[in-house]
Amino acid sequence: MIKQNPKANEKDPIRKPSTDISPRKESDITAGGKEDAEKKNRQRRASRNFVPIIMSFALILILGIAVLQAQVDASITLQGTYSDNVFQLSDDDFSRFDDEHPNLGYVETTDDLTLSARFDLAYPLQYRWWKVVPSITGTLSQNASNKDKNRQDMLLRMKVQRHYWDFTILYGFYPYVYVRSYVDSDGTGELEKYSYERNLYRADLNLRPLDKTTLRLYARTENYYYNQYFTEFDGRAATFGMGFRQAFPVFTLEGTYYYRIFENKDLILDPEDCSYESNLYAGSLRLKAMPLNDSKPKGATWYPSLALSYEERFYQSDDSWYGGRIDMIYNTKAGINFKISPKWNLILDYTHVLRNVDSPNASVMRLKEYSENRFAAAVKYDF
Repeated sequence: MIKQNPKANEKDPIRKPSTDISPRKESDITAGGKEDAEKKNRQRRASRNFVPIIMSFALILILGIAVLQAQVDASITLQGTYSDNVFQLSDDDFSRFDDEHPNLGYVETTDDLTLSARFDLAYPLQYRWWKVVPSITGTLSQNASNKDKNRQDMLLRMKVQRHYWDFTILYGFYPYVYVRSYVDSDGTGELEKYSYERNLYRADLNLRPLDKTTLRLYARTENYYYNQYFTEFDGRAATFGMGFRQAFPVFTLEGTYYYRIFENKDLILDPEDCSYESNLYAGSLRLKAMPLNDSKPKGATWYPSLALSYEERFYQSDDSWYGGRIDMIYNTKAGINFKISPKWNLILDYTHVLRNVDSPNASVMRLKEYSENRFAAAVKYDF
């Protein structure tokens, strides 16, 4: 049941307690250093204004080619997702929310329904034994109660396919991702949005030495740019992975290992940072598609799937908040895919996320552990 906060629209300028995220203090930065940082931020954010323009030109180019050639693959996916903990609140946060604590005043509801629409457009090009597929994906999502959680994201891909291998490069642009709100302890002293912009660059290489065996190599880098109240959390993440996929007569098994490192930017100005290194182990099991009706083997089909992942995140700082901290993140996803017809798919899935924290600081463990359950239903139509 959705829990409504009667003070959700109020903005209370109280000081942030020491148990919340602590941005760098104003006194920690010299005047000259602050001016240099602000100048750097202005230059960096101005340069990023070109990203939407570049993506718009790329979209126009792909659409223009598709219209001229009339050989485009397109699909639309409509999805509804219910989350019982949309802000990933801890048990302590839930207690404070029930007590109408002003630091939780930004929460309209602790659970929410997200409605999203995803548009995929691809233009396959065939030249002799080469197949090149440029594509674009746009996703729009809107929350029923917490409107600040609304998002508009975009992906650009280029895929090259051969019989025994394929290679994909990808760029993702996420202009606004709102996490939650915290008190700005080094500026306004008020409750401010903790949000960021993210740029993603990724490359995937799949090798098929055998018809039913695939080896995977994966690399990506991400840049995070937080809003003006929390720029000390800006950073860059690099992730590398390797894995395999093996098709058996009844099921397909997949396993992947990822190594990830995140580093804060401008560490000279902010010696207390949230940099970390992590190991992530992921695996999935998918059964072979089966007919919904045994008397119609060529009719509608369905298959279940299960995916598990575990991440150990080791923070590198020596400060009182991040020093000695280890996050252990468990993710379980179970789903069923119904292939109703060659053009229609129905997908139902359930996801459970759990974060346990080990830290010498009891407040970190009390405020940063959480669990979340998500239920999703989606319908996909291929044009």
